[in-house]
Amino acid sequence: MKSLAHIAFAETAELINALYDEEQDALLLGMFGQEYVIRRDGVFLRGQKAPDAHAEVVSNYLSAPNTPSILFPWRAIGNFSGKASAEFRKKVELPIIQYVPEILTRAKTLLPMMDAQTAPSLIGGDLAITVRALPKVYLHVEFSQETQDFPAEVWILFSNNAQEFLALPSLHSVGEIFKDRVLSLIRIY
Repeated sequence: MKSLAHIAFAETAELINALYDEEQDALLLGMFGQEYVIRRDGVFLRGQKAPDAHAEVVSNYLSAPNTPSILFPWRAIGNFSGKASAEFRKKVELPIIQYVPEILTRAKTLLPMMDAQTAPSLIGGDLAITVRALPKVYLHVEFSQETQDFPAEVWILFSNNAQEFLALPSLHSVGEIFKDRVLSLIRIY
């Protein structure tokens, strides 16, 4: 994780669409419906040091350019690297599939907690959502239930210019953080 000691928090807040807390000299940044506090001594979530993967994503995002987010057309993780990502599929999308019926049933409760809202489906799925991962990085997630002809499915797409704001490893981490957030919310609610 890059050093936070020399970052101009007030200016950075404006560039990345975060809030600056002058009293604490800290940034307040939303990610998947949770507030992260970025101070000189680290990245914190609910008053404790954020997990390393979260801190890395936040740290990477702090150097995001001052350009607007472009949502469409949505892009698969493989579109950013030039190759399909079987690892992303295995670690992020596949673990969510078994929970598709629960996600569909509890969407009204779950979506606000992860800063998500329903969206038009691109593929005729049972539920499509747009999730604000970070202020300039969005996900489009498609959920399809199992039918007589097809198994249940989950697809995660990224906003068109997400790689301008996060390096490819951080995009992978964003997918994993999303998966963990969804699974955690299902267990709790």
